[in-house]
Amino acid sequence: MSKIEEVKAQIRQGNLEEAMAIAISEAMKIEIMTANINGDDSTACHSLIDLLENEIEHQLGDKSLENIHFEELENAHNHILQNVQSLQQMFVMLKQNYQELS
Repeated sequence: MSKIEEVKAQIRQGNLEEAMAIAISEAMKIEIMTANINGDDSTACHSLIDLLENEIEHQLGDKSLENIHFEELENAHNHILQNVQSLQQMFVMLKQNYQELS
């Protein structure tokens, strides 16, 4: 079962706190890929950041892409923060609606 299916199942069962915990743990990961595709020739840089596991993986390609790629990595924490804030707002609304229906 995918993580999104897990979250949906928890919500359907009324386990909003568990659903939020799963969703937040996934939101703490971000994958960034920078690519240059030119006909049959392509190069790419790829990074995966997992804040909960304190892991960062890089697969660097062409040196010309590295600066652009690392600029995107510098903004990764903003993307993660925005994702977590959006999830928190969504779960506040879900909890309010769930309580109104109960």
